Amino acid sequence: MDNLRRNLEVNFFGVVAVSRVAMPMLRATRGRLVTIGSVHGVIGQPFNEAYCAAKFAVEGFMESLAPVAAAHGVRVCVVVPGYVPDTRFGVFPDINRATLRAASGPYEPAFTAYFDWVVNQGWEHAGQKAQEVAEVVVGTLDAERPPLRVPTGPWVADYLDRKLADRDGSAIQTLAQTWIGAG
Repeated sequence: MDNLRRNLEVNFFGVVAVSRVAMPMLRATRGRLVTIGSVHGVIGQPFNEAYCAAKFAVEGFMESLAPVAAAHGVRVCVVVPGYVPDTRFGVFPDINRATLRAASGPYEPAFTAYFDWVVNQGWEHAGQKAQEVAEVVVGTLDAERPPLRVPTGPWVADYLDRKLADRDGSAIQTLAQTWIGAG
């Protein structure tokens, strides 16, 4: 529960607090509120429940805020990156695989399969550079009428399209099951 609380405090409530402080200035200047979401804010990932919950909350907050803000001249955008390996986000040098496996209890086989997928064929191969994400942020700030959700590259856009076209969630659940060795 502490991990969930920390993720919500930083990744959701922090975004809400900054957005609330910024809104009066943005209304006065007809500005733009741009936040960094995550592909994990649209598509849940096994063993990343706390982070995904916080990023899903950011997506919902921004999507709900967007029409109200627009009525007051403020455009709301969520930049949605995938994995950005050169930031080392999500790398925890003090936690090793054996420790995580031991703490996984009955979920150890699924965790091991997921970890193997991530390392061998998953996010590592779909990553992009931080510079590319920064260019999308700048482009979103410069665009005359940017959309609410701005994927940072073709892989992210294709991945989001799969989820958003999956009305009942079965396709993404089937895909996620292959990541944990269950499909």
